[in-house]
Amino acid sequence: MNNTFTQNAAKEGNHAQIAPVRSLWSGWAASVLIVVLATIAVEAVPHTRGIGFFPALRYAIVMPLCVLITVASGFLYGTLRKRPRRPRWALTLILLGFALIVLSGLSILGPRGLAGAAVPALLTVAIATAVFVPYFVDQVRRSLFGTIVIVFVGLLQFVALLGALSSERITRPRVQGLAFEIPRTLFDAEQRFINLPSGARIHYVDEGQGETLLFLHGNPSWSFQWRDLIRGLRGSYRCVALDYPGFGMSAAPAGFGFTPREESRVLEEFVDRLGLRDMTLVTQDWGGPIGLGLAERRPELVRRVILGSTWAWQTSKSEPRGKFSVIFGGPIGEFIQVNFPGIISLGLKHDVGRMLPPDVIEVYLRPFLPPNRRGITSFYPGQITAATDYFVELEAGLPHLADKKALIFWALKDPGFPRSDLARWERTFPSHKTIEFPNASHFFFEDEADQMIPEIRVFMSSDQLGQTTAPMTNR
Repeated sequence: MNNTFTQNAAKEGNHAQIAPVRSLWSGWAASVLIVVLATIAVEAVPHTRGIGFFPALRYAIVMPLCVLITVASGFLYGTLRKRPRRPRWALTLILLGFALIVLSGLSILGPRGLAGAAVPALLTVAIATAVFVPYFVDQVRRSLFGTIVIVFVGLLQFVALLGALSSERITRPRVQGLAFEIPRTLFDAEQRFINLPSGARIHYVDEGQGETLLFLHGNPSWSFQWRDLIRGLRGSYRCVALDYPGFGMSAAPAGFGFTPREESRVLEEFVDRLGLRDMTLVTQDWGGPIGLGLAERRPELVRRVILGSTWAWQTSKSEPRGKFSVIFGGPIGEFIQVNFPGIISLGLKHDVGRMLPPDVIEVYLRPFLPPNRRGITSFYPGQITAATDYFVELEAGLPHLADKKALIFWALKDPGFPRSDLARWERTFPSHKTIEFPNASHFFFEDEADQMIPEIRVFMSSDQLGQTTAPMTNR
């Protein structure tokens, strides 16, 4: 009898020792599933991709909170199940009450709309925790396969968290607003700012004298991308390069929608404030639609165009550029960009032939590190297929620019701009010269600046330019 009593007491002692470990494991195992569900819930809320995302809901915040909540719930349920009356319902009520408290705090202290955006995620976490935590705590036997899957996915989530946290390293700006210092060894130019009547604050560089070259950047990028060309051309020309609102160090006015039409209007306002005339537009990617919108509205301001892997017409979702728009302008692209940020990192890694120095990559990334500045580069892929009305107008206005001379740089490894786009440009501008870069991609200006600079000089000095096509290979 005494032996039986002693054995039962020992078993109860062992259970008491195991309970905290089981609670910890059960809470963490549940968190693996709940982090996935919470991430899906955050992305499922209807909003404008990228610019409509609330930084407070990014992975670096949501993932640790989910783990804390589920682990705490594991211990709480372990306590509640010692009581005879419905521990699962008690846990559910406690979690829903906690969710309501958090929502009330967000609605009072957070920015407008944050509480509404957080509702699906909070309810998902509360309900899923109430379901999965008791399941794992009460589970007597664990499947080896299920355990391996949970551990593997949990490790992936932890690695993702480390990546998200590493992108949170943001140093304090040394001057007003969004501005930061660019090492002179990388870009030896004065960083200027101008406040436009619309309320936009534009960052730009203005180097050299002579005929004006207006450099218009693409996405994901900013005026820093033109540093090598400006360095090589400012001895003969006035080189002006700006950041569009939301990009680089430029700030948008209140209520700005960041669409290409609005960016083009800000560009026009910028040109008028600086008094730029008789310009040659130097464009790449989105610089084409934004700059050519200005050229069609104000053709008297533009003398020539330099087009680098760009377009100015509608894009079907079935073609490569359209597929890119759907993927990177949708939930996947937003998740990658606002949490890591990933789109520009992928571009710098895969779309530049040479190995960029770490300090150059750091400057490229710097404007897109603040959480509230990340989304713009995931918003613009979606505009490829979303800004239909603007592209219809652009395409209809192209014949009015047919008298302009054009120099076309074309990167043959950029999947977003096939030869069919090049052929359209050559038909649009009868007086053109085409330079092909067989081994370059989206950031071709990083690899081909040495070839581009003399071609631009010849183009700028030529009064009569016949139709020619001159493929160029890398040397």
